[in-house]
Amino acid sequence: APPTSRTDDEEGSWAQTLAYGDMNHEWIGNEWLPSLGLPQYRSYFMECLVDARMLDHLTKKDLRGQLKMVDSFHRKSLHCGIMALKRLNYDRKELERRREEGQHDIRDVMVWTNERVIRWIQSIGLKEYANNLLEIGIHGGLIALDELFDYNALALILQIPMQNTQARQSLEREFNNLLALGTDRRLDDEDEKGFRRAPSWRKKFRPKDVRGMAPGSAETLPANFRVTSTTSSPSMQPKMVQTDGNVSGEQRMDSATVRTYSC
Repeated sequence: APPTSRTDDEEGSWAQTLAYGDMNHEWIGNEWLPSLGLPQYRSYFMECLVDARMLDHLTKKDLRGQLKMVDSFHRKSLHCGIMALKRLNYDRKELERRREEGQHDIRDVMVWTNERVIRWIQSIGLKEYANNLLEIGIHGGLIALDELFDYNALALILQIPMQNTQARQSLEREFNNLLALGTDRRLDDEDEKGFRRAPSWRKKFRPKDVRGMAPGSAETLPANFRVTSTTSSPSMQPKMVQTDGNVSGEQRMDSATVRTYSC
């Protein structure tokens, strides 16, 4: 019988298996986690023998329980690191090649290590704050792939004082330049100075919606969202409704003022 040849799917699966083999639990613990700025979790990942094949299947319960990653920002950092690996098809050699090529230029930020981000912070004149990025989970994948991560978030992590406006303005300028040159994140058409962000939940609740809410309805809103009760005003008091079923149109509450809120 003629020798059988592998199909394209089989070839791809075989190549993927080989790629995973280059990213065993020792590489994950000794090299990959430190490159994300998360070396403090090394021993937990090593004890659980977490390799590249397991990364995409880790649940929040796994991370919080067995791997002791209770910090939500650290979990976000890990997730972005996994996303970066997936985009490289878990190819360790490709990852190392692209990291090497981006050592001295602002390019391919997605593969930057925590150490490379720290060197960039030092190069833009913020050396005194650079060590605040140690063991905090800041790496290129987070900067390039998390649309919500902006210069304000980075300034907070760097612990730059609010009154140091010069340092913050410099960081904003350099951070936006970093995104433009080294990532796929782009400026909004409506705001050439700001990058694309998800809409704030506060914008979902317009003032006119809040005015008609009862005091007890505040529990359906996010924590610390204040609702000022206006029902004490005579003009806002609902009219009494007769119980005999004969209710005139003037005695009914204006249906336009009645709103129902649900979670």
